[in-house]
Amino acid sequence: MKTRIRDRWRNPEQQQSAEKNGEALGYVCWQLALTAARNLHAEDFVYQDDVQRVAVIREYLIFLVHAADRLAFDRLEEADRAAFVPALALACAGQFQRNAAEVLGSGDYRAQFIETLNRRNGHYGECSFGEGLPGYALLRAFSDHIQAIMGNDQTNRWVMDQVMDIDGPDVVRQLAKSMSNLHVDKSGGAKTSPA
Repeated sequence: MKTRIRDRWRNPEQQQSAEKNGEALGYVCWQLALTAARNLHAEDFVYQDDVQRVAVIREYLIFLVHAADRLAFDRLEEADRAAFVPALALACAGQFQRNAAEVLGSGDYRAQFIETLNRRNGHYGECSFGEGLPGYALLRAFSDHIQAIMGNDQTNRWVMDQVMDIDGPDVVRQLAKSMSNLHVDKSGGAKTSPA
């Protein structure tokens, strides 16, 4: 899955707050979720309608918010993480609201997103996440949700394998890279290259 992602600050020497980093990463998560949904279509999985496509994007966003929280646990001080994760979740909810309303018409998609995020986090939080990647149980739980949306017909019955084996790990790798590019780390400031 290749996509051009804007994940660097214009002035990398200027330190950004945890909230600003969360907001910026929210846009990155939107790009990753949209690319992942398009990738499923490119792999010949079939969306019946826009409702199904938007639901898949929502699941990817939720998975990415959870993964960012797990990555932030190792990268941020507790106070920064407490500011970063809600800012990220609200930024993703805002992106989802704007785009879902554009595609599906008016509705409170933000509340739907937050409610689903809270439910998923309860389950995802019980799953392993180590060495910067989700464990088998987390990928399985995530791919179960995608499979439930896409259905088990002849065309889509292998979507779970695509998500578990390829797309899920790929989006988390890109997410981790983007977090590094945005300087989401314990140093709190811009990273400098060695002289």
